[in-house]
Amino acid sequence: MKLTDEQVKHMVERFLAWKLPEDFNPDCGITFAKTYNTFTKHPAKYEPSGTNLFGFTQAEEMVLHMIEGMP
Repeated sequence: MKLTDEQVKHMVERFLAWKLPEDFNPDCGITFAKTYNTFTKHPAKYEPSGTNLFGFTQAEEMVLHMIEGMP
């Protein structure tokens, strides 16, 4: 099965737009504060989507790696 460049692009864009799960817990020294303004009258919660760990090209390389050899 050979994916088209457009299919790969679609997958990369979907990956980068994916809303991170509630139990997102990065490792290896990456930190993530789930809330901000904690000590004010207006506390709030970050609700990130996608990732800032990868750019488009890096995510594209990851997707291509994921599908390499796919039956």
